[in-house]
Amino acid sequence: MTIAQSSNISNIARPTTVRPSKLDHGSDTESSSTTTSEKILGIIYKYRLTKAVDAHDKWIEGTPKFLDIIGNFVRKAQPIHMCMPAFPFKSANKVYKVLGTLPERAEETALEHMNTMCVEISAIYRPGAKLLTLSDGLVYNDLLTIPDREVWAYGQELRAMSTTKFPHIEFSRLRQLVTIDLPDQLDEITYVANATNFRHALLTQFGRDGLDVHRLIEEDEDTRLTFCGHSRFLTSDLCYIFPKSETRGSNQYKRDVKFLAREMIRRGFAFAAAIKHSFPTHLRLSIHQSTGEHKIPISLLPTKTSFTTPWMCAIAYAADGDLTSAPKGDFEADGRYQLVYHAGRPSHFVESSALVLGNATGSSKLNRALGGEANSDDGERKKKTVCEYCGRTTHGVERCFDKYPHLAPRRVREKIAAASTGSAAGKENTATAEYADDGSENRVRTRIQ
Repeated sequence: MTIAQSSNISNIARPTTVRPSKLDHGSDTESSSTTTSEKILGIIYKYRLTKAVDAHDKWIEGTPKFLDIIGNFVRKAQPIHMCMPAFPFKSANKVYKVLGTLPERAEETALEHMNTMCVEISAIYRPGAKLLTLSDGLVYNDLLTIPDREVWAYGQELRAMSTTKFPHIEFSRLRQLVTIDLPDQLDEITYVANATNFRHALLTQFGRDGLDVHRLIEEDEDTRLTFCGHSRFLTSDLCYIFPKSETRGSNQYKRDVKFLAREMIRRGFAFAAAIKHSFPTHLRLSIHQSTGEHKIPISLLPTKTSFTTPWMCAIAYAADGDLTSAPKGDFEADGRYQLVYHAGRPSHFVESSALVLGNATGSSKLNRALGGEANSDDGERKKKTVCEYCGRTTHGVERCFDKYPHLAPRRVREKIAAASTGSAAGKENTATAEYADDGSENRVRTRIQ
C-alpha cells in the first residue's frame, strides 16, 4: 500500500518515552492537528505488543490510517475514542493457568495500564481519551465449556473494579452490538437466558455465509496470526477438560483444537463486523499479534514475558517491585514466590524476600502497598478458601477434583481409580484420595478407612 509522507512517521514507528508531567497542556492548540495526532499515536505505540521479531517494521504500514482516525477526533476537538475486544472470562485451565474464575490483581493491573495510556494522552490533548472494552466472552465461551454464569460474574466484577479507579475505561453492552430484544436492565438470570440468543443474533446479523476459513488462514497474514494464537492457547486451555485417552490421542487432540480455532475465527469475523458497524469511527486496538495494518496490537500487562492477557495467567512482584507474568502453576512451583490473598480470594504472588522486607519495615507495609492481605504473625492465612462442594480448604469449588474429576492430573485420576478398583475387589476397607489443588503427585495421599 502507498504510505503517506510525514516528517514524524519514522519517530512514531519507534517512539520515545513521553513524560506527561513535562508536557504543555496548551500544546494541542498551538500545534497543527497532524502534529498532535502524531504525538497521540506515539503514546499509544508505547503500549504495543512486541512478541514478533519484525513487529516494529510492520506497524509503519498502518500508521497513516491510524493518524487519519485520530486526526478526525483532533480536528473536532473530541476525545480520542478507542475500542478493543478483551476481558472475556478466566481461562478454562484453572489447574495450571489462573487463580480462579473472577478478576484479580492481573485484571486490575491491565485496567490500570490502559487507563494510564489514556491519562498520558490527556496530558497533551485536553479532550482526553476513552477506551471502550468489548467483552467477547459470550462469543466463544461455549466452545471452551465456560458457563454463561461465569462470563456474567467475571464481567460484573470487572466493572465494579473499574468504576471508581479507572475513569477512562468504558464497557460495552450486548444491545450495542446486535439487534436483540432485551430487558432494560439485565441481571444474572436474564443475561444467561439471552446468552444463546446473543450468539445466534451475532452470527445471523454479521456472520459471513460461505466464509472459507481454511483459505483465509493460508492467504491472510492477520488471520493466520490469530489462528496460531488461538491454537496455542486452546491446546493448553483444554488439556484437563478433554484429556488424552485411548480414544483421543495426541494427533486427534491437535485436530480437535484446530477445529475449535477455526470456529473461533469464523465467530471472530462476525464479532469484528459487529464492532465496525456499531463503532465505525473508533481507533481499533487488539490483544492479538497482527501485522499492524488494520489495528494496533496492544500489551495489556506491563510485562517482559509473553503472557500479556490477564485472564490467561497470574502476576507476581519481585522484591524490587518489578512485575512479571506467567501461568500460576509456574509461580506455585517456584519456591521464591508466595500467594497473596485479597478479600479472601487468591490475588497474585509476591517474592518471599519482599514479604520478609515488608515485615522488617513494620506491619507488612510492602504487602499492603501491593494491594493484598499479609499473612498473620503465625504464618496462617487470615482467611481460608473453603470449597463449597467438598468442604476442604485447599482449593475453591472451581478447582475441586471431586466435583470436576476431569480437571485432575492423569496421575491423580489413576490413583483414585486404583483405590476404587481395590474397593470393588471385595476389600472391606474403603479408599479415598486426598489431593492438593495443584495436583502434585508428591502431595497425593491415599487413606484406608
